This record gives sequence, C-alpha cells and structure tokens, in this order.
Amino acid sequence: MKLYKILRTVSIWSLCPFLLCGCGIYTGNTQNHDENICTISFGYWDIDNMQNAAVSDGITQYLEEKFGFYASAQSFNWSTYKQQYQILAATGDLPDVFTTVMLSSNDADDTALFNQMVENNAIRPLPDDLSDYPNLERLISEYDHLRHTDGHFYAIPHPQFTENILSSSDAALLVRRDWMDALGIEDPQNIEDFIDMVSAFASQDPDGNGIDDTAGYNVNTLAALGKWVMLGIAPECNVYSWIQTSDQTYCPAWMTEDFRNVVKVYRTLYDTGGLDPDFYAKNPSAVVDDFASGRLGALEYKSSAPALAELKDIWDSKNELPFSECVDVLPIFPAPDGVRYSNSSNTFWSETYISASVTEEKMEIILRLLDYLLSDEGMALYNQGIEGTDYTVSEDGTPVSLITDADSSHIMALLKKYPSVELWSNIANRGWDASHFEDTPMTRFLYGKDCVKLAHESLDFCRKHTVQVQRPYTFLTFPKETSSYGSSAFQAFIQCIIGEDDPLSMWDNSLNNLCSQGLESYVERQNQLYLNAKSDVNPM
Repeated sequence: MKLYKILRTVSIWSLCPFLLCGCGIYTGNTQNHDENICTISFGYWDIDNMQNAAVSDGITQYLEEKFGFYASAQSFNWSTYKQQYQILAATGDLPDVFTTVMLSSNDADDTALFNQMVENNAIRPLPDDLSDYPNLERLISEYDHLRHTDGHFYAIPHPQFTENILSSSDAALLVRRDWMDALGIEDPQNIEDFIDMVSAFASQDPDGNGIDDTAGYNVNTLAALGKWVMLGIAPECNVYSWIQTSDQTYCPAWMTEDFRNVVKVYRTLYDTGGLDPDFYAKNPSAVVDDFASGRLGALEYKSSAPALAELKDIWDSKNELPFSECVDVLPIFPAPDGVRYSNSSNTFWSETYISASVTEEKMEIILRLLDYLLSDEGMALYNQGIEGTDYTVSEDGTPVSLITDADSSHIMALLKKYPSVELWSNIANRGWDASHFEDTPMTRFLYGKDCVKLAHESLDFCRKHTVQVQRPYTFLTFPKETSSYGSSAFQAFIQCIIGEDDPLSMWDNSLNNLCSQGLESYVERQNQLYLNAKSDVNPM
C-alpha cells in the first residue's frame, strides 16, 4: 500500500500504534550530551540492538568524536519498512539519514515513491559540487543514470558487486549434503530431479531419527521465492522484474508464457510436499532457524561469504554437527534449453537518502561521515574494528582476531560486540570485488575458512559453467507510475500454489482480472513514459 493510497483511506492517527511498535528512537546516554553538538538520526533495517542500547558502542563513539555529532538510531522492520517510511514522509518525520529500496527495486511502486518524495520535498538533493567529498563524488559519478529529471542526485546507491558474475551469489540454494548422501541423491539435473530430491527430504527421514519432522525446500524471504529454482525453469522470471520482449518493449515477467510453467511447477512442488507446506506464513528468521535446526533440507539463500558467515553463526549455536560437513551450495541444474543460468542483479541494491529537514550544519557532517565510510580507513573500521582492541596484525601482515577463534568469522564477532556495525557498514559502502570470494588470509579472518571455501567454490562453478540472465537495467531503474498490479500478481501466484483448482486456470483468471482493471494500458504507459524520457535525454 503506497503513500497516496494510505492517505486516502486511513488516518495517520489510526496508524500510530503501528509506528510506535516498529520504529522507535535511540537517544543514547543523553546525560552528558553537549547541547551545542547536533544529534543526527539514522534509519536502517533491524538495528534494534543499537537503538535499544543504553550508550553508544565503541565504533559509534569513535565516529561521534571524529565528526562532532551524536547518533540516534531508528530501527525499521523488514516486513513493514515501506509503510513506515511512507507515513514518516507524509508527516515530515523521516530520519535525517535513512536507507530504503526505491530506485533499485523491481517493484514499480517503489520507483514511483521516489518521484513522490522528490515532488513533495521530503528528501534533499546532494550538492552539485561534491569535490570536498572525493569518495562520495567518485561513487555518484558511476551512476549518472540516477540523476533525477530536475538535474539533481538524491540517492546514494549501495553498490553490490564490481563484477557482474559476482551477483550470481545473490541466488543460491544451500542444501543438506549429508541428507543427500544418506538418501543416495545426486545433484539434480533438471526440475524433475529437484522435485524428487526435496520431496524425499520431506518424506524419507533424511536425518534418520525415525520422526516425521523434516521439510524439503523453502526460501528465507517469501518475496524472493524461486530466485534460484526459476533459473532452471524460466530464468528471466526469477526476480519478478520486467523483461524485454521480442518487439523491444517491456512487460512484467509474470505476464509471459514462461511464467505459466513456473506456476505449474510450484503447484507440483507444493502438492508433492517438496515445498514447505507453511512456506507462505513463515518469516525469514523462522525459515533460517528451520534450516539451522535440522528441520529443512534446502534453503534458497545467498552464497557470498558474509551471508554464509551469518548463517553459520546461527548453525553453530544450534548444532553439534559441523557446518562444513553438512552444508553445501547446490549447482544450478540446466533450464529447458539445456543452458545453466546464474542470477544477475542490479549494480546496486538499496540507497541512502537525506531528509529535506536536515540543516546545512547537519548536511556537512553527514557528507563528511558518508565520505569517510566509503574510504579505506572507514571500511577497515567497520570490518576489522579497533586495532589493538579487536584485532592485531602479525609479523607477516596477516590480521589476527582478538575477539574470536581463528576458524570463525571476525565480522560476526565484531557485530556482536558493536551492534552499530550493522548500520555503519551498510549506510554507505563500495560493494564487493572478486577478492571477497577468494581464499586468502584476509577473507578467512573476516568470514571464517568454511564460508570462504563455499563462496569461492560456488562462484567458480558459476564462472565456468553458467550464463548470466540478461536484464534491462536502464528500464528497471526508471521511475514508473504507482500500481497494485505487482503485489496482486504475486498474491495470485501464492494462491495458485496452495489452491485446489487447476493452477493454470486459476492463473489465467487472475491475469484476466488484472487486465480488466487496466493492466495492459498501465504497461503501455510505462513503455511510453520510458521512451519519452529517452527522447528528452537524447533528442534527435
């Protein structure tokens, strides 16, 4: 539900309990605060530990002293952050600096919200001259297509990967390799093999405990359902984005003939028990807990070393079985055309914005802070911590953690010690290059040897054996009109999976209903708006 729809149908005051329970403010230890030093509020996902801390942790204190401000954290729940930001924008209460997903989203409503925030003067443009902030200037210069039609930049993008093949790690399937071995299952070579494997996980007692307590396959975030599996069914559909058609126009992936096969396959997965029967009701943490606790055999997730380190940390807290002996990254099986495809992602994911209410004094501090976080020194601070306290450097130059053992992830240990690392490492960053996937003393120090090994092997397979999905990124990041078609189509997809009638008939009926509500004309308008924008930029 978008801002303009909320304002038409629901009063702001009726949503106050929702805001209060999901978006508190951390004020830190205010007893000794100098009233002459400004407080800057930062909004990010799930930083409750930072928000609720009695005092700023050591990393935040270092930054506060260095740049002369006090930090106030606002934690946003992943499931409801869009609504929260829409309401705060309407009431003029946005955090001074906040991260959200608008221009990097596949959802037309999100890109439309960006235009709405600009038009309503909810967010502040960056200065035209960024020469005093060279790291920030360098980053922005690589994303000229994000310049608004008014000529200004508003978004500070968060690069994902410096090389596109690295984005293959954004869609991976983690599997209980020990369960596969126990059941004599080889790597699936097609979707039928995959269905057989996950169905066996659910019905053939793969852990050998004699109890019917295992599920086959699930995804840690429902909105990403099929991000890996669809690579072997209908590759271009795997992130529900718009695709380029044969006539060089664009349409949502779920309007294509290929998506009908996705609907059919997912009904089969559900009916055979391979897909967790409760997949549509579980939150991300519950799904990850299922996998880490031995209740789930296949998890759609990520295969980067940081993501694996986070999962392994949860695994180690619940298991005596070694992560390295049980968990593997499954190679993608060939699609119907015989090609193995790997995921391709936008060059950036999520963006940082600055509220229009920010004063010139705050703006200058914010820009200096963000520029620092993009520097080598800033990266070292949030990745390694404070030298002599959190790590030391051996005679051969190898970093050595002072807060965890040699086989574990230093970053995970650092995050537990300093909750604010979650904010500072993400609110401005330069993304990852190939070195983050190499097995080196630095990556082992940061992420742990087991996670580095898996990440490296998975990327190596994708480099050698897959073709990346091609996407029309220029069109995808182009702001579109708001609509409810995308969310309605996704909900219809879920109903087709769990329903009892013929899934393709259900799907066709849903699309016909959306078309009767104006879907086709909406798609035509977005194509025309894009063509008009291109003509304005490149006049004949």
